[in-house]
Order: sequence, then structure tokens, then C-alpha cells
Amino acid sequence: MAVRQALISNNPVTLLDWLHRTTTKAMLAMLAVGEGPVTHLVLDQIEPPGPARHLRQVLVAHSVLPDYDRHLNHLERWFDDKLREVDDVNERRALRGYLTWTHLRRLRKATTPTTPHAAASIRGEIKSAIKLLSWLRARGRTLHTCTQADIDHWCMQGGRMPYRARLFLTWCTQRGHTGVVRIPVAPSSQSRTVFDRDDTRWQLARRLLHDDTMAVADRVAGLLVLLYGQNTSNIAGLRTDDITCHDERVSLALGRCPIELPTPLDNLVLDLAATRKGKASLGHTDNHIWLFPGGLPAQAIHPTALAKRLQAIGVSVRTARNTSLMNNAAAMPTKLLSDLLGLSITGATRWSALASPSADTYAADLIRRKQRAPQQECASAS
Repeated sequence: MAVRQALISNNPVTLLDWLHRTTTKAMLAMLAVGEGPVTHLVLDQIEPPGPARHLRQVLVAHSVLPDYDRHLNHLERWFDDKLREVDDVNERRALRGYLTWTHLRRLRKATTPTTPHAAASIRGEIKSAIKLLSWLRARGRTLHTCTQADIDHWCMQGGRMPYRARLFLTWCTQRGHTGVVRIPVAPSSQSRTVFDRDDTRWQLARRLLHDDTMAVADRVAGLLVLLYGQNTSNIAGLRTDDITCHDERVSLALGRCPIELPTPLDNLVLDLAATRKGKASLGHTDNHIWLFPGGLPAQAIHPTALAKRLQAIGVSVRTARNTSLMNNAAAMPTKLLSDLLGLSITGATRWSALASPSADTYAADLIRRKQRAPQQECASAS
């Protein structure tokens, strides 16, 4: 009955269209022949999982089912499927142990849901680890017999993919699954793509501030990238309680310390909080905490979808974010950069180094100039 009530609360046309889909009919037939109520565990057994994912979110949004960490759930199911690519039982056991004790244990204890970015990063590690195992086997090696020379050849393939297996290999070495071998830290690129012209960033910002023909959500998201160097994962995770108002001033928590917003951005943020609408056609509800709701009921927009929306209005997220962080890093101390913009201290330090010459570079240059001066004087005298 509760499932029925959640479904009939939708637009009748949308509901009928969904009910007439072949995959929906098959899913509902499987649920009908089952015993007991519809639970998360029951929905986990539905194959293919796509239709059940949407139904699950509708039921969560309408409080029929308790909330759950959907990105963590998808990651666990993805891993179970991916593990079938590993033939050796010991290597499968090592991979499962690595994921369980380094990632799943931490994510299950977390007080906030797993982000799409975190889940994608872990998938990248697992894919790289599986490719490493396959690559070793093609060379007649295993985890237990591989040497540092093998690992060095693995890293020479190019790109960042081989380096993503670094933590997995370190974990295996510490537990005796392999000898003393290591993958080095991926080489860092010191170059960052930024706008060619200095005023491009400000031209885009002025347009978003004053062009009321664009959606408020796109304007606010674009300005958070252009002015404060936010990535789409951080923006998508913003909640309505991240906004605070005090003495007619509006602040937004992007990092540990809320940042006071200038006018008219402050009014745009308040307008977004008051008018935000999700895109879900089935199970739609506005009773949620997200400042940027997405296509699933009571869920935030996916960072990739947000990036595509910003690209459509002329904001290239990576270039705009790099330019913003470069400018902000040149104008404020590292600690303040971290506290206000939500960067780690390591990240803030790296951006500060890119934005300004380091003291060591300056000192070395000063010494070289002093060494050249006497030589030039001698040359002039001769």
C-alpha cells in the first residue's frame, strides 16, 4: 500500500508512461510474486538493477524506505561484477580485502553520503589494479612473483592510469601478497590551463551576474566556479543550510569558514534557495536539502550533468576553476585559501606555489645575480 501511495502521488501521464515500459513491468512482476514488504534488500536482488534504482529513490524520497547511500551501494554492486574479471582466487581475495579495509570501512562509517567523485576515484583504482594483474599475468608473473623491474615497465605505459594502482600495490606489499615493490607517486604537471586573456573571467562573471534570461541555478553555479574556484562535485553537494544570513549579509560555507557573498551574488543565492526545483518527473518532491537538485527525486544534481550545463552557457569548468584558483592563490595566504574555498592544505599550498614564485626560487635567483655582478665589473674594467 505504501509503495502504491508513493507512485500515485506522481503526475498520471508520467506514471502511466513509466508503467508501460517493459523493464518496469518485469520489475513490478518480480516484486508482486515476492513475500513481505519491499525493502532495500529486496530491491538489491532485482536484475537488471536500473529500474529498481529509480523506484528505490522514489520510495526514499516519499519516506517509504529509509535513506541510504546510493553511490556506496552502486560501488559495492559494481565491484562484485568487476571482480569476475580476476581469475586467480588469491588475487580476488587481495582485491576484496583492499577495497573493504581501505575504502568501504571508511565510507560505511562516514556521517555524510559517498560523493560521485569519491566513488569514481575508487573505481579508477580498482580498474587500474585489475589491469595490473592482467598485465602481469600476460608477462608470466603474479602479484607474488613480480619484481620492481616489472612495476617500472608497468608505469612506463604513459598516462595516469598505471599510477592509480599505487595504493593497492602498497597495501599488498604491507601484507605480504607481493615482494618489496612500489609504484611511485604520479608525476605532477606544473602547468594548468587558464584563460588566454586576463579579462575573460570577469567578462563571464559579469554576464552571469546580470543576465536574467539564464536559469538562476546555472548562474550561481557558474559564479561559484569563476569567483571561488569550486569544482562541480563541491557545488552539487551544497545544501540549503550552508547558507546563513546575518545583519542583511549572506554567507555561504564552501570550506571551514563561511565566505560573505557580494551583491548581487548574495541575492541570486537566496533566490535559488527559494525557487530550486528538481528535474525528477517520477517521484518529484521539493522536500529536500539540496541547493542544486537533480534528476532523481530528493537527490542532488550529478557533477557531470552540472558540468554539461555550465559548458552550454560558455563556462568551461576546468579552465575557469584553474584561472580562479590561480588568482585567489596570488591574493591570499595559503591557510585562508584552504579555509574559505574548501581546499586541502596540500592543495592550497600547491596553488600558492603555482601562483607565485617560491621563496627558494627568489633566493636562488638573487644569489645568481650577486655572483654575476662582480664578473660584469671585471669585464668592464678589462
